[in-house]
Amino acid sequence: MTIRFRNALGRVMCASSLLLIAASVAGQSVGSTVLSQGMILERSLGLSEEHVYTAELDSGAAIIGEIDQDGVDLVIDVFGPDRQQIAHIDSPNGEKGSEPIDVTASHGGTYRFVVHAADKNAKPGRYAVKIEQLVSPAANARRLARQAYPVKALFDLWEESITDPTAADRFVAARKGKTPVIDATPVSASETRITYVCPGDRDTERVVLYGGPDFGVVMRRLGRTNLFLGTQLVANDARFEYSFTLREVHRSGPNGEVEIAEAIQRGPWLLEMPDAPKQQDIVAKEGVPKGNTVEATIKSTVLSEERTVTVYTPAGYDGKVPCNLLIIFDGVTYGGRPGGEDAAIPAPVILDNLIATKRIGPTVAVLIWTMGKRNRDLTGSKPFADFIAGEVVPWARAHYAILPGAGSVVVAGSSLGGFSASWCAFNHPEAIGNVLSQSGAYWVTSDWQSVRPPYPHETGMLIEMFKREKQLPIRFYISIGRYDLGAAMLGSNRELRDVLQMKGYDVDYRELDGGHDYEQWRGTLSDGLISLLGKKGGSS
Repeated sequence: MTIRFRNALGRVMCASSLLLIAASVAGQSVGSTVLSQGMILERSLGLSEEHVYTAELDSGAAIIGEIDQDGVDLVIDVFGPDRQQIAHIDSPNGEKGSEPIDVTASHGGTYRFVVHAADKNAKPGRYAVKIEQLVSPAANARRLARQAYPVKALFDLWEESITDPTAADRFVAARKGKTPVIDATPVSASETRITYVCPGDRDTERVVLYGGPDFGVVMRRLGRTNLFLGTQLVANDARFEYSFTLREVHRSGPNGEVEIAEAIQRGPWLLEMPDAPKQQDIVAKEGVPKGNTVEATIKSTVLSEERTVTVYTPAGYDGKVPCNLLIIFDGVTYGGRPGGEDAAIPAPVILDNLIATKRIGPTVAVLIWTMGKRNRDLTGSKPFADFIAGEVVPWARAHYAILPGAGSVVVAGSSLGGFSASWCAFNHPEAIGNVLSQSGAYWVTSDWQSVRPPYPHETGMLIEMFKREKQLPIRFYISIGRYDLGAAMLGSNRELRDVLQMKGYDVDYRELDGGHDYEQWRGTLSDGLISLLGKKGGSS
């Protein structure tokens, strides 16, 4: 259906008809009929005819009805009191079906409805005008508010705020300590409509919701209050962080001519839907033996520096039983400091749970600290890849009992860390046989700092390298959120998956309804380890 509006309610005029008037030369105008509530009028429309109807509407009033088509595809052009076209109504239903009429007057006066065939050469046909209601401004305000605020609490607040300017303040105070989600209404077996609220103030010009399935939702002000609302359709298995960005404009000076703009961030909060994948391995469990973590320093000849790492050894490790080797980037984020069970991604806890239930075999983990060099190391650095493969892996083998061969070595990371895990394996498949990539940043190019996501102009450099190279002995676990930065993240991960699969690689690729955040990665770490190092017969 095409319904284009131009009026003070923010609807957009059909530009091509800006200067049309009801009695245009497009066809012969036949009479003028006043529309009234309850009217049902059947008419024939001849070749090139136009039928003109009028309605007197007060500012804020509405006219609601429809025109049923019978053998002719009709268009309704609507003109305001200033004779400017404000709507073009044309549903995609051909010669049968109805054209809806629902027009709210932005100004009081005479509104004209011009009915004519969509095709000026169309054969004659019939139609029936049915006017259901002429709605008063007060009743129309309530009608539109019920459409805009389907959540009862919000409609009640809108209604109360009309006469009580403090109603929104009391509403916000009553929600202190609660999340911004005010309503979750199922719309299908797989999706739920989530409604968020964000309080602003008189200087708040704009509020944008970030996170979830949309690239920013511009929230609307509730009536004349300082409360802003936004909605999303969210998958029932989603898990993601969301936040608000408020644009405040403070005015000063004798006439308010000095404007001071300010961006205020609120959040993040976590939205976890009922069917989101379980993350049972991220918490320490009673009766599960704990491994040991120690900090160590590796002197790197390749990097000409010392690097701090945290080493995890499984419970009961005595150096006699060979273990898998897991290397993780952004080591502190993954639990590299004391109290790692409270880290954003508690890798030691996850390893304890997986090893105790025999879902993976004994594993030694080396967590590489970033030490302020993340952008240098994780964006396609050949020296860093040489450091991992040529110094960290040999160091781990020299100090701990590690299974032989590259197939026992996994390199893992998230975002740039996921990209770098694949980068290191590509450059050194003789030392690294497994990649665990979480939302890998495969959009990275040699000049990555000039790329502006979410729509990079070029294919990521590592994807191009895998295209050119013969198949290497590397296995992949790749996970990515469907809400993760469009072409830059989701798109590049799909592209890498396709290239790897066409080359014949063993790829376990998984998409989740989530974003670019730790709440996803803390769950997919255990999934990836099971995929790459899993043992048959384990229990969850």
